[in-house]
Amino acid sequence: MFVQRGPAIVLSLVLGAAALLAVPSAAWSDGGTAQDVQIDRDPCGAGTSTRAKLKVSTSENNNLRLTVVGTIWSDDSDSWDWKLKHNGELSDSGSSRGSEDTDISFRVNSTMLNGYGTDDIVFRAENSRTGEVCRTYVDYS
Repeated sequence: MFVQRGPAIVLSLVLGAAALLAVPSAAWSDGGTAQDVQIDRDPCGAGTSTRAKLKVSTSENNNLRLTVVGTIWSDDSDSWDWKLKHNGELSDSGSSRGSEDTDISFRVNSTMLNGYGTDDIVFRAENSRTGEVCRTYVDYS
C-alpha cells in the first residue's frame, strides 16, 4: 500500500504556521504593557521650588513585585523624614538629608509585593526644619 505523505506534511506545516500567526504578539512579550509605569508628581509647598515624584512599575521579569521610586527635588540641605505606604500599611520609612550641590535632594528605592487588584502606593516626605510636606500617590493596577 502506497501513501502519499508529502501533501499531509505540507498541510500540517501550513496549519502550524497559521496558528502561530494568529497568536497575539503579547504572547511573546514579557507580560508588560504600555501602561506598566505609573507616575505622580507634587509641587509640594506653594511658593517653593521643592517638588516630589513617585514612580511605580513591575520589576523586570517579575510581575509579582513592584519597583517603587520616590524622589524629592529641593534647593537646600535640610533633613527630610519620609514614609512609603502600600495599601494603607507602612512599608518603609527613614530620614534623608538633601545636598545643595546636586539637583536631586534624595531618592528612595523600594520593592513591594504586587497584590491582586489595585495597589495604593503613597510617598510622603516632610522637611524637618520648615514642616513642608510633599505627598504623591499612585493607584497601580
